[in-house]
Amino acid sequence: MSLPADGTDSDARLIERFKRGDREAFDGIVLRYRKDVYRIAFRMTANHDDADDVAQETFVRAYRALGSFRGDASLKTWLFRIAMNLSINVGRQRQSSRTEERDLDLLPARGAGAGPLGERRLLDAEAAQRVRAAVGGLPPRQKQVVLLRIYEEMPFQEIADVLECPIGTAKANFFHAMTNLRKAFA
Repeated sequence: MSLPADGTDSDARLIERFKRGDREAFDGIVLRYRKDVYRIAFRMTANHDDADDVAQETFVRAYRALGSFRGDASLKTWLFRIAMNLSINVGRQRQSSRTEERDLDLLPARGAGAGPLGERRLLDAEAAQRVRAAVGGLPPRQKQVVLLRIYEEMPFQEIADVLECPIGTAKANFFHAMTNLRKAFA
């Protein structure tokens, strides 16, 4: 059985097809969520190679466990939880040997350095780098909440589901993260 041409199968339908033995249904899940999983992994690890590894391992683990997926959380939430946990593990492994890497995507394009527009781009890139560094310096749980709330625009209930904590804890971590970020930029 192959995926419909328009890719309209719901998550529940894809999971059902997978559980019945249709391995192509998992391809639909990967296609639907690969960018989201990579994005959250990159924001957590701040490294393209690590994010690629985390995203790949997320889907490997999801493939192995999807047969027992109960649906207590949405598929997206479940995948994000796997990616976040793997990202934390990567961060712990690299913490002692981590070196600052430059994100070449932030550099202005060739010829963009001349004039006010190029200067503005450079200043914007520097500001973005400072924000990323400040967010990266937050305690792990605060960093997770900020990434999910600000960058993924998730509601607090969904953040609580991803992080497996009460909604009040998610909100408190966000409040403390914002306080820490304000202090960092004061």
